[in-house]
Amino acid sequence: MPIQHISDKVLKRMNRKSDKQSIVNIIEKIRKEIPDVILRTTLIVGFPGETKEDFEELYQFVKNTKFDKLGTFMYSKEDGTPAAKLKDQIHYMTKKSRYNKIMEMQKEISKENLSKKIGNIYEVMLENTSFDNKYYIGRTYMDVPEEDGVIFVKKDREINLGEFVKVKVTSVRDYDLIGEIFK
Repeated sequence: MPIQHISDKVLKRMNRKSDKQSIVNIIEKIRKEIPDVILRTTLIVGFPGETKEDFEELYQFVKNTKFDKLGTFMYSKEDGTPAAKLKDQIHYMTKKSRYNKIMEMQKEISKENLSKKIGNIYEVMLENTSFDNKYYIGRTYMDVPEEDGVIFVKKDREINLGEFVKVKVTSVRDYDLIGEIFK
């Protein structure tokens, strides 16, 4: 599906050098040339002057793009930055509402994207155990430490933390995979 809906006006106001079409083109090219690529990005909502229409364009862009991993932050006025001097600062509750709307949608996108991985086998580095000691907690090549979800691996035998094991994905949570050691 073609990617649409990101405002050139907002990109310019944020002093970004790229435009809407170049971003769309890059994403489409990456997905075409690297089918198993994991796309991640970070967004800011509530940048000064962001209108309801601007936000709706961003929302539609995220909805259509279906990023695998997405972080969203509310704009925070920082003294000494050009943006701090801009008029039309956005009220905190508006920023919070926009943040919540994006993240609720992303939770569904993440779950949908991760569901496509059920049955796949991944190399997983085991990093920790769950509080109840029933699962190992690990990461695949898709997961950035302390940013992304994890994979919970049913603990059916003792394995040293820090080791890599093959894991078959059996189910998902909103942002996490669940699996078992592939024998």
